[in-house]
Amino acid sequence: MNRQRLLPLAVVAAALVALSGCSAAGDEASAGGGASPTSSPASLPVDEGLVTGDGAVSVELWTDLSCPYCAVLEETTGDDLEAWVADGTITLALHPMNYVSAKRGDTTDYSTRAANLLALTAQAGETDALLPLYALLQANQVDAAGAPTDADLLAYAAEAGVAADLTAGVEGRTMAEWVQESNDRWVGTVVGSDTPVDHVPLLVVDGETFEIRGDGSDAARLREAVAAAAAE
Repeated sequence: MNRQRLLPLAVVAAALVALSGCSAAGDEASAGGGASPTSSPASLPVDEGLVTGDGAVSVELWTDLSCPYCAVLEETTGDDLEAWVADGTITLALHPMNYVSAKRGDTTDYSTRAANLLALTAQAGETDALLPLYALLQANQVDAAGAPTDADLLAYAAEAGVAADLTAGVEGRTMAEWVQESNDRWVGTVVGSDTPVDHVPLLVVDGETFEIRGDGSDAARLREAVAAAAAE
């Protein structure tokens, strides 16, 4: 997966390293604007998230597809996460949040629309495509040029290897309620090493909160953390 598109964003994030991520503080945390969602299927337990892989090491990631810090983390660690899923090292659970669109003034609600696509992919049983699709969605966040359209989202799914026709689910946002439930379930909940989900990205490796510094050391330290967990 080519992550070169995010390099300018990485430079910006490095300059703002004092900010650890996109905070969930304020009334925007549970805002899920845009079209009214239909009822979500119960086939994807919100507590479990969107799961891919079957390795012994558990990795959980709370993330928002409109959060620039989440995009930078994906750029720096995404290849490793994909490799660990592929070789059976980790089981990865993505927990999509959807509050950052509103905080950034995005009226297209990309947080929900993109997470809806991830949930549709998981619901279709195409979990092998989750991480390649997640990378594309993070790399194509809303910017000055505008927001990805539904057609764009479907093109990302195809590029990531999704074989199922997700058109109706994308256009109808049929998993949008599930995305909102995921957001509301986790905001403020304590996870990992007594860490509240009050910001994204938030990464937990085998029950221990991983410190995301944004200083260029995250990838190497994450490799060490996963290796240590795998050796136990």
